[in-house]
Amino acid sequence: MTDETTDYGARIQAWAQSSDRLEEEVGEYLYALTAELNSMGVELGLATVLIRTLHPQLDMLAIRWRPLGVDEVPTESTESIIGQRTIKRPSGVQDIYPLSRGHADEETWLTSPFHKVLQDQESLRVPLERPPSPAPFPIIEDLIERGMTDYIACPIPPPKQVKVVISLATRRTGGFPEGFVEGLLDSIPALSIGLAFNVQRFLFEQVLSAYIGEEPASLVLQGQIHQGDLVSRRAALGFADLRGFTAATERLPREQLVELINAFFERVHGAVHRAGGEILKFMGDGVLFMVPDDGDAGDTCDRALGAVMKLKETIERRNHAQPDRVIEFGCALHYGEVLYGNMGAASRLDFTVMGSDVNLASRIESLTGDLGETLLLSERFSGLLSSNTRLVGEFQFKGVSEAQPVYAPVAEP
Repeated sequence: MTDETTDYGARIQAWAQSSDRLEEEVGEYLYALTAELNSMGVELGLATVLIRTLHPQLDMLAIRWRPLGVDEVPTESTESIIGQRTIKRPSGVQDIYPLSRGHADEETWLTSPFHKVLQDQESLRVPLERPPSPAPFPIIEDLIERGMTDYIACPIPPPKQVKVVISLATRRTGGFPEGFVEGLLDSIPALSIGLAFNVQRFLFEQVLSAYIGEEPASLVLQGQIHQGDLVSRRAALGFADLRGFTAATERLPREQLVELINAFFERVHGAVHRAGGEILKFMGDGVLFMVPDDGDAGDTCDRALGAVMKLKETIERRNHAQPDRVIEFGCALHYGEVLYGNMGAASRLDFTVMGSDVNLASRIESLTGDLGETLLLSERFSGLLSSNTRLVGEFQFKGVSEAQPVYAPVAEP
């Protein structure tokens, strides 16, 4: 605890300028900051770091801290949340929310203090023991119900083209301690140094993940950057291909063509991501993806099949809404080994994917159009499923010595 003589600005700046800040991830930064402020007697009840990113799919990342035993802030009105990770420690609970592109157009964002702070580039403070009426932001009512007594949100100036806000709410009787807000605002330049470093590192990881996938990006960041570095992984492999793309390039304007293929890719990504998988490669109008084996090959294949069934469902809904430009696709699923890593010239590397199992998935997918099937399965994949399949036939594939039985689902699992 502290008293009236505490120099909050000096304490915060000393913490912000410690070399420890350069070792922390963005999430660790908030944990460390809340612990430091609570040691000063601030009695935080909620703290949030919000980052607007340059990620091609991610609009924002929200990291919210709360004490143990305190309920999560409701998120039902935020449609663009694409995942959530919750971390519990003795020092508090942290909820991490990635928000997809389009969140900035939602009413939840437009009526938030974060939007106001970034728009005006000025700090905003709302006393909660005697709050203004009506409440200036919907979240203020929730904070009052939680027993918060004071609230502040501050813009943090990290790197160019990235926008960051920190908000703090206290449960302390009388609001923030006298001198705390002034000390916090005086410390913004110091806070921005460590936070900017972490945000840059986070953005690099996220953008790299968007281009080569989460697991490959993690391997690159850990040092797998040399020519010929390869990793082998057991997984359910999927290859999905947009049908009629060549004909579409001749009849559709460029803008509509781009919209069509992006609509397909986005739905593939969403379905695969929800199943715990990831995109390995976009190849023209095709997508190679995997659902890594989690130790149970049958469950892995069930999840991969479920992802494709979900993809089929979402595309059917989209086609019903846009019957003038329907999406048709074919997909094959196989269980096997994928090799991925750095290949190419010493001065120009590509994180690529290869292996006989990858080739087989591609060969099986090429049958879907001729057979009139949306989804085909290899014999190995079919044998691992918990649901029934039907034999479509046996086929000879280039580069494979023996004819391969090919299956299709009987019904949705």
